Amino acid sequence: MERQMDLFDIRVGAEIVAFPIDRQLVRVRRTARQLEQRTGALAEKFWKTECNRLYARLQVQGLEHAEIKAELDRFADAVRIEMERALLARRAKEIQAG
Repeated sequence: MERQMDLFDIRVGAEIVAFPIDRQLVRVRRTARQLEQRTGALAEKFWKTECNRLYARLQVQGLEHAEIKAELDRFADAVRIEMERALLARRAKEIQAG
């Protein structure tokens, strides 16, 4: 007879996989909106603070430096694309308004 696995057996390991930050649409959109409201040094400071915060969070989750850098690069791309999307949407609205 086969023994049933004990779900509360702490010897059974599990790998925690973090949800990719570039897929966290609310975070991407919020960051894009915040950047759109800032210019120059203020925008740069906000961006560095946000990246440092994300780096620390991913580090605590156990990711290595290379993995974190890749995550942050994908996040930066997602924010840039969101900012471009929002700009095109505003322009389209202006054209439709005449």
